[in-house]
Amino acid sequence: MKLEAWFENPNRKPLVLKGARQVGKTFAIDTLGKEYVVSKRGGNYHYFDLRREKTLHSIFSETQEPLRILEYLGIKRRVRINPSTDLVFFDEIQDCPNAITSFKYFEQDMRALALIAAGSHLGLVKNEESFPVGKVDFLSLFPMTFDEFVWTLDESLHHYLDRFVLNQAELSSLPAPVHESLLTLFFYYLAVGGLPEAVLHFSQNYQDNLFEALDQVRTIQKALLTGYEADFSKYSGTVNANHIHSVFHAIPKQLAKSLDESTSRFKFTHVIPNQKGFERISGPLTWLVKSRLCIRNYIAKRSGHPLRGYTDENLFKLFFFDVGLLNAALMTPMEALIENQLDSYKGFIVENFVAQELFAELDHDLVSWTEGNAEIEFLITQGKEIAPIEVKSAMKSRRAKSLDAYIQRYHPKFAYKLSGQNIGRHEAGYLTLPLYLAGKLLSGPKNTQKDYNTLPIEE
Repeated sequence: MKLEAWFENPNRKPLVLKGARQVGKTFAIDTLGKEYVVSKRGGNYHYFDLRREKTLHSIFSETQEPLRILEYLGIKRRVRINPSTDLVFFDEIQDCPNAITSFKYFEQDMRALALIAAGSHLGLVKNEESFPVGKVDFLSLFPMTFDEFVWTLDESLHHYLDRFVLNQAELSSLPAPVHESLLTLFFYYLAVGGLPEAVLHFSQNYQDNLFEALDQVRTIQKALLTGYEADFSKYSGTVNANHIHSVFHAIPKQLAKSLDESTSRFKFTHVIPNQKGFERISGPLTWLVKSRLCIRNYIAKRSGHPLRGYTDENLFKLFFFDVGLLNAALMTPMEALIENQLDSYKGFIVENFVAQELFAELDHDLVSWTEGNAEIEFLITQGKEIAPIEVKSAMKSRRAKSLDAYIQRYHPKFAYKLSGQNIGRHEAGYLTLPLYLAGKLLSGPKNTQKDYNTLPIEE
């Protein structure tokens, strides 16, 4: 676990954990504190919520000296904080800018203390520069990936995902029953998404009554959407909360207009009433990106290093940060999702899924490609190589014309088509992989395409 590795690192710095609201930041650190620091390492765990406990703010206004801060915090709680053994966690730290500033002094003067901060809107605080380069470590937390979802629901089935390695010399198709079972969980994931509250409720109830569990998940998702929208006015500052609301609601609406296999660029017209153009939505969009509520996928006009050099700031696609919430926002019927009955509409849903999986690995904006009539949903780098990823929602083979065009133009060493099919290869020179393996693409490969000649040719 990354948090345990950070705790044990003798050269650790204060840690800042980033992530959207309700992705499990507090739960993850509570688990580290209670089950690892206290139970296994013999220290104590001290939790401070800087949103609820406003009286703590005066401590950081009074002093920035680490020893004094710990002394005053200990007085407030009637405890002694031992910097050599204990874990201190400041939650919702964006509500106390002076606490943010204190981290550079903890790094300079009290490196022995295991200190963590978390917040849902850290990218929006006015003194973001108070996290100077080299003074803190960063980790990001995302909605649960499909891999984590399967591990939660079925550990025996997760074994097959866990041992899948893209760079092995002899890649083989998964056994048909395994592939079919993973596809079933994949469709569950499209409905439930990866937010811990929804996943936990579903995992505890779906075997007793699947459709009742899904209905309850949708109720949870609607409440989560309401909570995110409540944050717009609370944290938007000078950016008009109504404009953030307009951009947030435009994302699923525009995605839902994509009836073919590939989503279209985000259009600015009519997003904010009586305003048009990228400049008008730039502020609200930046707010949503920094709050990690959407994923931006830039459109490159050609392929080459650096990829971002071939993109424009005002040309991109936008996806929701969680595919379950996307379907909740669109009121997509749960039954249609899990029974794969969405026909032409499911293309943008699976593309959002792939974007979510890639973003959880990369933690930065994504890149797609368009030249002429050819479009590739995602470009990734594998070592020094640029690899195209074409996404197909179909469960059966369908010609990947854009991928053929990309291969003919750029001759990539690695290329992939994601669909509902099992692992295989195409005579044109690309791998076909199940959609549920999207998150594995960034772990390899290290071998050449010749290593995959043992795979069956796509029919």
